[in-house]
Amino acid sequence: MRGFTTAELLVAALFGMIVIATLYGFFREQLFNLLSQETKTATLEDARGALDMIVRDLRNAGSWGNGGTAPSGCSRVVAASATSIRIQADIDGNGNCTSATGEDVTYDLSTATSTCPGSNILRRAAFGATGSCLIPNVVIPSGSTLFTYYNSSGTDLGSSPTVSSIKRVKITFSVQVAEPTPEGKAAGRNITSTVSSSVEFRN
Repeated sequence: MRGFTTAELLVAALFGMIVIATLYGFFREQLFNLLSQETKTATLEDARGALDMIVRDLRNAGSWGNGGTAPSGCSRVVAASATSIRIQADIDGNGNCTSATGEDVTYDLSTATSTCPGSNILRRAAFGATGSCLIPNVVIPSGSTLFTYYNSSGTDLGSSPTVSSIKRVKITFSVQVAEPTPEGKAAGRNITSTVSSSVEFRN
């Protein structure tokens, strides 16, 4: 029986290496695409979770437990700027806005901390309390602000609005992280997820 020659074995090995290299390249590309998609999904979910909490607190703002009248010293919006908002509610209905957690809430766009990388949104559940990092790696899209305020006519009130004129608040921010693939890291590419929502005060 005739065997294989050295040349035939080398040719077969070469074709085998070509097939393996092709398959490796394909699976590598698919793996990195999956990794990028997982990162994109995770950042979007984190951003939506943070946005949902901000929207919930804004919807609770001005909820007075004594028949709709604000208790003395309470205000739906206490202070407002493009990067911060402080709101109040009388959730437990006891006539003040400082007795329960979540009755006097402040959101701030803050710089990086040791536990919260990048610009981040801090949530303070009580006035003067130490803020907790709601979402890290926050970027404000070009031409937008974290908080935008409108009056009852839909007019933009600017970055220093009169709080009594605020009827609607728009929240816009992005979460941006480095692309996890080697090529993305080498090129300095990022994965960005942007979310936005508006809350109109009921009264």
